[in-house]
Amino acid sequence: MNPTGPSPDSASAAIDATVRRLIVRLQSLVEGESAISDLVACGPPAIAPLRDFLLSGRIVSVPQPRVWAVDALALLGARDALIEYLQSSGAAADAELQFAEDSVRNTAGRRLRAWRDNQTFEVLVEFSQKRNLPGIIETVAAFERPEAIPCLDRALEDDLCRSAAEEGLRRLGSAARGALLISAVTPLPAALEETPSSLCRRRSVMGLLAEIAISPHDWQELRPLLEEHDPELLVRLAQMAASAADQADRTRAAAALVNALPTAPWFVWKDAELALVALAPQSLAPVAAELDRRSSQPPLARAADEVLRMLLRIKPRIS
Repeated sequence: MNPTGPSPDSASAAIDATVRRLIVRLQSLVEGESAISDLVACGPPAIAPLRDFLLSGRIVSVPQPRVWAVDALALLGARDALIEYLQSSGAAADAELQFAEDSVRNTAGRRLRAWRDNQTFEVLVEFSQKRNLPGIIETVAAFERPEAIPCLDRALEDDLCRSAAEEGLRRLGSAARGALLISAVTPLPAALEETPSSLCRRRSVMGLLAEIAISPHDWQELRPLLEEHDPELLVRLAQMAASAADQADRTRAAAALVNALPTAPWFVWKDAELALVALAPQSLAPVAAELDRRSSQPPLARAADEVLRMLLRIKPRIS
C-alpha cells in the first residue's frame, strides 16, 4: 500500500481511461457537447487521443462529434493538431461525406483565428488554393494582410465564401485597390468564354471599388468596361464614372447603362437611377433619346414598360 497516494503511472492510466471514455461520449449527439469541457479539464493528455480521433476517425454524414473534437483541441491550445488536420484533409469519395466534413474543416479554420502567426496564415492560404471554405476565408481575412488579397479575390467566385472575402477586402481598403482594378477587367478564362463564377467575382469587385472610391487615374484602368453589356457591372461603372470620369466617358457610361436597363435585375434599379442622376448633365441625352423611343410604343406597351417609368422619374431630376 502506498501511503502517499497513487503512483504517477496509475494516475496517468486513470487520466487516459477517462479521456477514452470522454471521446466515446463525444460521439453521442445527446451528451457529446458536454464532453468538451471535461476533455479540456483533462489537459494535455487529451490532445493526442483527440488528434487521433480527428485524423484517423471514420468520416460520417453527421459531422457534429468531429466538430466538437475540433472545439476541444482549440480550447486545449492544440494549434499544431488543427493544422495537421487541415493539411491532411483530402476529398471524400462520397459527396454527402464531403459536405459533412467541410463543416469540420470550416470549424478548424475558424478556431485557428486564435493564432495570428505566419505559419497559421501560410497554412490557411495554402489550403485555400485547393479549396475555398467560408471558415478558412474568414480567418485569412481576419489577418488583414495585403498578402491575402489574391486568396480573397479568388474566393469572390464562390457563393459561400463571397461575403467573407468581401469583408476582408473591405477592411484592407485602399491597399486592395490596385488588385481590384485588375480583377475588375479580367474575365476568366477569357472575355468570350467567361464563366458565371468569374462574372460574379467581377460584379463583387466593382461593388467594392464603388465603396472604396477611385481616382481619375484609377478610372483609366476601368475604361475597357464601357464596352461591357452586363447591367450589374455597368451600374457600378456608372457610379464611379460620376465621380472620376471626364465628360466624354460620363456620357458613354450613361448611354451604356441606359441600354442595359431592360435586363437589369430589380435589386440594382435604385442604384441605376442614382447613378444616372449623378451623371447629369451628360446622362440627359441618352435618357431623353430612350424616352422618345419608348414613348412611341403602343399604349398597352407603354403601360407595361417599367424602364419607361424609371426614365420618366429621372428626367425632371437631370434636366
